[in-house]
Amino acid sequence: MKIRFLVFIFGLITFQSIGQFPNPNNPMGNGGINTNGGINTNGGFPTTPTTATQAQGPQKSGRAALDDSTKQIYGPESLHYFLEQDVMDSRLVKRRIDTTLHLFHRYLIQERSGFLQTNLGSDGTATRSIFTPVTAALGTQLGYNVYSSYAFTPEKVRYYNTKSPYSDVEFNDGAGGQTRLNFSFSRNIDSLWNVGVELQRLVSDKAFTDDAFKARNINLTGQWGFLVHTNYRSRSDRYRILAHINYYDHGVNDQGGIMLINELTPIQALKYVDNTAYLTAAKTQTNDKFLKFHVYQEFIGFKGLQLFQRLDVESRQVKFRDLDFENNLGKRFYPKTYINYIQPPASDSLYNENNWQSFSHQTGLKGVFRKFTYRAHVRQRYWSVSNPLTEVTKSRLENYVGLWLHQKFTETVDFTAEGEYLIGSDYQLKAKFESPWFYVQAQRTSSSPSIAQTWMYNSSYRWDKGLNQISFDQLEGGIAIGNAKMYFKPSVTIQRIGNWVYFDSLANVRQESKGLGVFRTGLAWGGERGRVEWNTNVFANTLTGPDVMRMPNLAANANLAVNVQYKKLLYVQIGLDAHYLSAYYGDAYMPGTQQFHLQNQVKLPAFVQVDPYLSLRINRVRLFFKYANAAQGLITDNHYVAYLYPAMRRSFAYGVKWLLFD
Repeated sequence: MKIRFLVFIFGLITFQSIGQFPNPNNPMGNGGINTNGGINTNGGFPTTPTTATQAQGPQKSGRAALDDSTKQIYGPESLHYFLEQDVMDSRLVKRRIDTTLHLFHRYLIQERSGFLQTNLGSDGTATRSIFTPVTAALGTQLGYNVYSSYAFTPEKVRYYNTKSPYSDVEFNDGAGGQTRLNFSFSRNIDSLWNVGVELQRLVSDKAFTDDAFKARNINLTGQWGFLVHTNYRSRSDRYRILAHINYYDHGVNDQGGIMLINELTPIQALKYVDNTAYLTAAKTQTNDKFLKFHVYQEFIGFKGLQLFQRLDVESRQVKFRDLDFENNLGKRFYPKTYINYIQPPASDSLYNENNWQSFSHQTGLKGVFRKFTYRAHVRQRYWSVSNPLTEVTKSRLENYVGLWLHQKFTETVDFTAEGEYLIGSDYQLKAKFESPWFYVQAQRTSSSPSIAQTWMYNSSYRWDKGLNQISFDQLEGGIAIGNAKMYFKPSVTIQRIGNWVYFDSLANVRQESKGLGVFRTGLAWGGERGRVEWNTNVFANTLTGPDVMRMPNLAANANLAVNVQYKKLLYVQIGLDAHYLSAYYGDAYMPGTQQFHLQNQVKLPAFVQVDPYLSLRINRVRLFFKYANAAQGLITDNHYVAYLYPAMRRSFAYGVKWLLFD
């Protein structure tokens, strides 16, 4: 199947190459940077020409004359998109789609995060942040977030103005059956109204041997994501509406990591590819499913006085079951049981389910006075959550007020301050000053613990606790030195966390009354010289206070690439990606609660992962071929991305992305 797909793709590229040629003014193959250091705003694609034709009949004026005398060739410059936050902030931003080869080969969730996130070794498995995990939202949240990174998020939904039908098809395939398919389509109904859809499919295969694997049932993860979006503005530009419907269904056949048999140590287990799964019977399943409806609308009476409103409705179900609970309890995968008498195997189960409903509406005023912008709002949010194993339903009505201020001094220097207050409970304050040479920002947050932290009820984990507010303070700043050819950006982040809520080595919830401190320095360095481009990010991290949060002391990633062009038709990028983490006691994962928790058994060794790659672009088609984790078996046997979860071994991956504009 994969061979046939590759043949089809290369045939498609060959067909597309006929009659389409890249811009001769961009001799570099880096998707946009020419030899003079200028930026090709078309990302290396053929520039959008306007070809004059002989007008027939009597001369016309205005719009009709333009339509009769020009012929528009659609491409990356003929469309743009914007985000909801751009509209909220009263910014007229026309964002262009990315058409470059820069880091195009990074397709996995941890790669696209700059390696600041990690999962359990396979695409679609539980994710966590390498550094301090911070809840951005105020109010009580459900708290089951390990799969949220794979879903469409409201903040990143793209609202298009395409002028022509636009399609984006992306396919990626890697080791362990890690396959991704993303398809998006958008078109204008007329010049004021656009509609679009996005589809995402993600699957991966099991990494460890279990009973189902032996029977050739090798499916580990499976996910569907579907998004329908639309945006409309009135001809007078006084009214605008954005809306989307977001459906998400993510399933995982949890394996629990490597089972250390025959006195095998975790380090020795890295040598093998056929390790036995801890949850051997293959009777554990996780499912996270939601349906969300979102609408934003605004009415502009005057430039300085505008009305906006936002509406959110969400229905979500998160569940886990283990039909081999008694055996896995005996293997001490779970710490205890609340079942007094174990039933026959058909009923023997650890079952955890939460049904979440929420409704939120936000109404406010905003406006622009010269270079000053303001926004004020009131918000109400009602949520309820139930667990079918009990007759208890928890719910709450939350009332918020908020203010956002933005002062633009010049085109590149501005100041932003914002705050929101959940009456009687949470609050958040932020301020940021930004210029081309440096930036500084401060944040103070007091937030409620999540439902997963305060309420759990299943056969092995039960608690109903009233936990204190979690406080978070952050001061961050950095400077920027350089030019279009090279940049150098050092930064410093200082954090203080109070009343930190965490899960201990038995995966039970705890709250630490003593404060934690984090001091992190960062350095971003990159640029280009001739045909060579590079970028590097290094983070040095120090943690003080009680040992209830684990992070590596040093994290770094680097990319080095050489750009080559062949006969103004084929753009090639040959590069090397490297990623490093220092040794630390990385968290373990408990699927029964869908939470990462502390572990004290093994200090995950330091590692370097090296990925050589080749990226190609022919007109509107881009491809990459990557040899992932190439150093595995040469420097070390392998490395762990989480406790008892090794990284994917040395393997081949490829991907293709094709853009269509008509």
